[in-house]
Amino acid sequence: MLLRRITEHVKAQNWTAVALDFFIVVVGVFIGIQVANWNDAREDNNRALAYLERISDDLDADITNYAEQGSFWSDVSAYGSTALAYAKTGDANGASHWELVLAFFQASQLAEFYTRVTTYEELKSAGELGLIQSVSLREQLANYYTNADNPALSERPRYREHIRGLIPFDIQLYIWENCYRTVLGVNQEMFACDSPMEDAQAAALLAELTANKALIEELRFWRSTLHVAKLIGRDRTDIATRIRKEIDTELGVASAPTTEESPTP
Repeated sequence: MLLRRITEHVKAQNWTAVALDFFIVVVGVFIGIQVANWNDAREDNNRALAYLERISDDLDADITNYAEQGSFWSDVSAYGSTALAYAKTGDANGASHWELVLAFFQASQLAEFYTRVTTYEELKSAGELGLIQSVSLREQLANYYTNADNPALSERPRYREHIRGLIPFDIQLYIWENCYRTVLGVNQEMFACDSPMEDAQAAALLAELTANKALIEELRFWRSTLHVAKLIGRDRTDIATRIRKEIDTELGVASAPTTEESPTP
């Protein structure tokens, strides 16, 4: 209809009307493009916010898991310290032979930690990192996830294999059933339990373990690795907390005060 009217105005050589019609067409196209751009920008912003909310949830999970794993690493390390102290000095420090055997075994426990990277990898694979407008936030996320796979957080030590090849299997079964448990299938707990063997048997097994030079060296290395893992967990907890607060700022949400503490090395 507008084209027919323009044609009629041209035939009538009504140039003012032609110019006015042309102006209406240009303005209409401009407004249409702007509306489309606004809609695209709004959709991009909504996708960015959705990604940031999911990443924030991932960071919360990492912070919680670091705290839980750090506590467990400390418990495992404490058992290792007891075993090493006895191997070095022969002083039981009040512990029974069975308690020392148990310490050697529990020192082989591990709790592997893996950063939750699914959301960030999805964002990166889709080529949509640019949706996050803050350059600073993008750089912090890239640094956090690039350094997610430190081997100290998921190492399976030689000591674990070695000690479990030395302690009789029936004793190991007893420990699993009476001195260890998982909570909700995830968190691990170790605790004291009665001895399943005569004291003389425990003493003989303990003597075999402490006389094994390679085993003691492996335990010493494993304790060092656990200490490094706790240090890494502490540092990454601090980083994750800072990133989460910046995400809260991007989302327009005030960061709630937290009472969580970083794992103590």
